[in-house]
Amino acid sequence: MLLALTCTLLAATPVESEAREILNALLRVDTSHGNETAALKPVLDRFQKAGVPAQLIESAPGRGNLVARVRGTGAKKPLLLLAHIDVVPVEGQPWTVPSFEPTEKDGYLYARGVSDDKAMAAAFTAIALEAARGQQKLSRDLIVALTAGEETGGLAGARWLAQNHRALIDAELALNEGGSLFVTPDLARMESVQIGVAEKTFQSYQLVVKGKGGHSSVPPTEGDPVVTLARALQRVGELRFPAKVLPEAREGIALMATQEQPPLSDALRHVAQTGKVSPQDEAVISKDRLTNAQIRTTCVTTMLRAAPQDNVLPTTAEATVNCRILPDETREQTQTRLAQAIGDSAVELKPLEDIGFSKPSAISGPVNDAIHAAARGLWGEVAVAHSMGSGATDSRHLREIGIDSYGLGGAPGTREDARAGRAAHGADERRPIKWMGDGVRFLREVTLRLAR
Repeated sequence: MLLALTCTLLAATPVESEAREILNALLRVDTSHGNETAALKPVLDRFQKAGVPAQLIESAPGRGNLVARVRGTGAKKPLLLLAHIDVVPVEGQPWTVPSFEPTEKDGYLYARGVSDDKAMAAAFTAIALEAARGQQKLSRDLIVALTAGEETGGLAGARWLAQNHRALIDAELALNEGGSLFVTPDLARMESVQIGVAEKTFQSYQLVVKGKGGHSSVPPTEGDPVVTLARALQRVGELRFPAKVLPEAREGIALMATQEQPPLSDALRHVAQTGKVSPQDEAVISKDRLTNAQIRTTCVTTMLRAAPQDNVLPTTAEATVNCRILPDETREQTQTRLAQAIGDSAVELKPLEDIGFSKPSAISGPVNDAIHAAARGLWGEVAVAHSMGSGATDSRHLREIGIDSYGLGGAPGTREDARAGRAAHGADERRPIKWMGDGVRFLREVTLRLAR
């Protein structure tokens, strides 16, 4: 407790101050629909003024990706520090502050991207600049890659770099988003540190039912494509994939057990201990949306399309179903299960764009050791656990090309904010100001432990 309080009360170090300057500048640029180049030009200028080789490469007009390299001695292979600077849109969300102006209110910093993922981008930049200005070279090159388009699959950013400019980002290890730093509700101490070693595969499928069209005043008496599609979607909604516990998710489930109340905590603890999901435990865990996503593949309808106007019968009724697939299952297996559940040949089912799949990173090794040591050094005997992300990050594109990538948290927050929708992708996205410096210090300590 005292150690955590001491950490948060320390005066900001130069690297923390620079990280905050960079963060404020990034937050002021709306990158929800592209425009990453504009956000990255000032960052490029910082690297160039520090004498760091850096370049801004566009995958499309305005879709910039910055890659900078701080040279080490070469005794070890490079370490890649990856963060994306695009954000999700804010249209239709009930923000109480300007979404693209960093605002301090009630002890929190508000802005779109403050948690996902501009705080990490700012921290990695400041850490690399500090290393470049230092007198002693690190044992590894530090490669900083600030990328576009992560929120839309990485096709304009990390995946594009991996496919077209691999030499620029090739490394032995990578640090990226995908973990977490959670503080207690009263912001008094660090509660837990999660290391992202695996994540579900993101895959969408399109369901299409054909119709004859025509005037809405004479609706079909049989073969209505919307009704057929609705029946199919109800079956998708009722589909439950098999429940299981993957090794990469087990520690995270055990950690969740300590943060919940019975009967959910009891079911999670039993599942984590045994590595199996009994029918009794599944009945409890499946009622909670967060824990349910840890034990099974999930599919949910997210988009619907039919006629272009209210008095026109549709010639096609379409839906998009988004699935998050466990790392030991495949897109093809998931499609087969969907088709079996729908059970109607009138419904065409096809996968949409493949945006990447990868196997988990190793649970043990130097990154694991560095994270545990950094967490202990900053916050004492805080809980540290490996976890599987229910969402997707750019780490899958790195793992696909042989770079072991690990998810960290760079901007501490509370579970209460996450559940209330004030974290990533939500309105009034925010992070507690008193913990922002700790996030930078944590990333810095992990980086230096790996690169010294």
